[in-house]
Amino acid sequence: MEDHIKPLVDAYNDAAEMQAVGMVNDPAIGQVARELQMLQVSTPRPVKREVTVKIAASSMHIDEIYAAQGTALGRFYGPKNVSQSNPARIGSCATGTIVGLGDGAENFKIGDNVIIIPSEYPQAGSWATYQCFDEKWIMHKPDQLSHLEAAAAVMAACVAWGAIGFAKVNAGDNCVVVGASGAIGVMVLQYLKSLNCRVTAVCSGASEEFVRSHGADQVVDYTQDDFGEVFSVGNDPVDAVFDCVGGRDIETSAFRCLKNSGTFVTVVGPRQYIGEEKLSWPAVLKVMSHIGWRMLVTRLATGPKYSFGAKFPRLVVDDAVEQLLEHNIRMPVSAAIPFEIDAIRDAVQKLVTHREKGRIVICFGSD
Repeated sequence: MEDHIKPLVDAYNDAAEMQAVGMVNDPAIGQVARELQMLQVSTPRPVKREVTVKIAASSMHIDEIYAAQGTALGRFYGPKNVSQSNPARIGSCATGTIVGLGDGAENFKIGDNVIIIPSEYPQAGSWATYQCFDEKWIMHKPDQLSHLEAAAAVMAACVAWGAIGFAKVNAGDNCVVVGASGAIGVMVLQYLKSLNCRVTAVCSGASEEFVRSHGADQVVDYTQDDFGEVFSVGNDPVDAVFDCVGGRDIETSAFRCLKNSGTFVTVVGPRQYIGEEKLSWPAVLKVMSHIGWRMLVTRLATGPKYSFGAKFPRLVVDDAVEQLLEHNIRMPVSAAIPFEIDAIRDAVQKLVTHREKGRIVICFGSD
């Protein structure tokens, strides 16, 4: 064990309790920030095939807030039986250093710096000093990335790379990224440029400099122009449109300008900012049926194809990180905040405005 690791391990072994951000009351919709508290909870210990990670950095995602209030994908993943003795913990994307090993954990060692691989299963609790994970949900952190850079990038990298995989783009393809200044969009933009695609960013005029600095060849200000009309009038058909915002109007615009062989990929679906409110079951079914119907019909008919979602992170994370490292792709960090409750509450309030460019990351100490 390296000398600088021993104090971390000793501190973990001696800690009966730790700090963690969570809620002891069910939040009203839109009021998660108000309910967040800094809690004292029992320090977790690894069971079979688990490791304990001392968290170094954890990025903040809007879907974590939606899950905390039970509106993820419209009405899912809400915490159950929340109370002082059963707090709802938050946080899912993090990096850190291994300070504990459970029986049978063989793929990592004490002192390894790791990335937590986002899970397709509900997983929360990384806004905390320590968290335990099954070995299959962690990977070694590349030395080329700081803890902050890795925590900021990994979720969006997986979503972006998976979405691009659906479109099967080739070098020289004409691609459009809607919502290119957001956390997912800016990663799609950079990955497409790494594949030598020609990329147009759709965003507000105020974000033009930002998206051009991350590789956009052309910018369409959605407050002034409909991108579908821009490309159809200009007789410049598009190979792929990546929708990171959602809404049927975006789908309509995309199908106006796509080639017959083109692909529309949405990571949101027909309802913009799904998760902002709790949907009724009929409303959820309407969203899902639209997605299923469009995927089926466009595959049976001649013309552009409709694709929804992204691939499971565990299936794409290795390739996504390899491409990121090879082409120096990075997630912009709009704010690196301390592990303090007031800073975290303020950051959540900013996050839900959808105005942040890049990620907000909670930092737990020196990188």
